[in-house]
Amino acid sequence: MDRTQLRAVALALVLVAALPVLSGVAAAEERTGGTMVVEAGETVDEDLQAVGGTVLVRGTVDGDLQAFAGTVVVEESGTVTGDVQGAAGSITIAGTVGEDVEIAGGSIDIAESATIGGDVDTGAGSFSLDGRVDGTVRVGAGSILLGSTASVGGDFVYDGDLERADGATVDGEVREDPSLSGAEFQGLTGVAEWLFTAYSLALTFVFGAILLLLAPGVAAAAGFDSREQPARTAGAGLVALIAGPALFIALLLTVVGIPLALLWLFVYVLLLLVGFVLGEYAVGAWLLSLADFENRWVALLVGVLAVFAVGRVPFVGGIVEFVVLLLGLGALATAGWRHVRRRRSDDTDTAAA
Repeated sequence: MDRTQLRAVALALVLVAALPVLSGVAAAEERTGGTMVVEAGETVDEDLQAVGGTVLVRGTVDGDLQAFAGTVVVEESGTVTGDVQGAAGSITIAGTVGEDVEIAGGSIDIAESATIGGDVDTGAGSFSLDGRVDGTVRVGAGSILLGSTASVGGDFVYDGDLERADGATVDGEVREDPSLSGAEFQGLTGVAEWLFTAYSLALTFVFGAILLLLAPGVAAAAGFDSREQPARTAGAGLVALIAGPALFIALLLTVVGIPLALLWLFVYVLLLLVGFVLGEYAVGAWLLSLADFENRWVALLVGVLAVFAVGRVPFVGGIVEFVVLLLGLGALATAGWRHVRRRRSDDTDTAAA
């Protein structure tokens, strides 16, 4: 099962933990949340590390700003006396930055009102400069715009499609450098990728631990069924895998069933996730049984790590993950069927009494 969505859920947690590593700053104020604002008139008397949906600087950061967010804005009234570093989907600098700007983003806009005292090093999908940069600009982007009010005190080095408006001034040389297409951030990307992977695995383990606590019988049955009758369990999982979309389509065929279809789609995706984690647990339990050892927490950990490791092998990994999903779904479906039969049996006994 593809864990891209699961990893996306863990992204905020990853960035919170990654910031101290990536920035190398020992002492700084940390802020996380949906929207973080340094209000007009407010002064942060140290470096600021911010992670969240939106980061707005309207006041003063007396130090560096390290920001990882969906949107980062240094408004016209905002001032960062040190560096601005980080990454975001959209980045706008309209205020004052005392030193360097080292950022990566989907779109980066340095507005006409912006003043940057140092260099600009950036990689982006699109980049526009209308303000003043006292140092050198190095940018790799798909589209690059030097506006008519842009002023660069040093060189302008770029890789991408450059449009230079009349009136833009560059005191140094303007030259193209193909090596700027992301090399500036390869080290950052490598560290972030490993941190992201580690936290994704941790999140998977936590989710599995919750399953073990809430449904220990289902987890134990998953381990037993997958070990004692793997073909039958995988077959039940295949039936469940096909039945989910079939039920969704059937519900869509009726107007009354459309809300139920949407609800079922949500439940089905959740069941796929539960099934995959149960499959990982079953793999771990099987591996521990080979060593004649039994511990459900160790089994979960071993299963998560083993499936992840094998899943990275091209082609083979995809097959193994699919089988793991079938085993987990099959165990889940079998447990559900047993529960239904047991309830029916209890109801029959009650009626007979």
